[in-house]
Amino acid sequence: MTQFNGTTYQPNAMDVQHEPLYDTVTTAAGANIVNLTQFFTAPAGKTLAQTNVTTAKKLDAPEAFSVMGINFRWLENILLADLVNILNNFALEFWIGQKYYNRAPLWFYVSGGGIAGLSNVSSTSAYTNGQPGKNHRHLLGINIVIDNQASFFGQLVGTQTAMTASGSGGTGSTLIMLLDGLHARGVQ
Repeated sequence: MTQFNGTTYQPNAMDVQHEPLYDTVTTAAGANIVNLTQFFTAPAGKTLAQTNVTTAKKLDAPEAFSVMGINFRWLENILLADLVNILNNFALEFWIGQKYYNRAPLWFYVSGGGIAGLSNVSSTSAYTNGQPGKNHRHLLGINIVIDNQASFFGQLVGTQTAMTASGSGGTGSTLIMLLDGLHARGVQ
């Protein structure tokens, strides 16, 4: 209960689970990643592997979420040229309502998941954001609470960049923003 502000958490009416909120944005090879590309804004048509939010920019009533960490990941099959362009051209912001609560370069938000290590069997490389493991995630010093029905989203802020369209397997990019924390939900 202490992880939530004031009336966000209602004793005996809510249960709390430690689980993430996450959303995926995919940009095709040859397409542009643009300034203000947003996460948690278009859940329709996505699978559970791509997002676990059901309503754009908010949690369903009476849910609330205490954000303990913000993580950012890209799929490991991204081309190095695309990854370098993304990292050099964008920062990540987390917004609630009309105010941003966290802003930093993408490399700051280590993912704590994904592939670690390389194989020379297939002559391919994998580019990860940190090492897999609970202790290798970006944690906040002070939790950020998404109140019931509050608008929230994440966004990339920077200069438009094109994903590689050709060459050695131009795949575009798949980017994932994950909020780690405590999810308060109505008791059923």
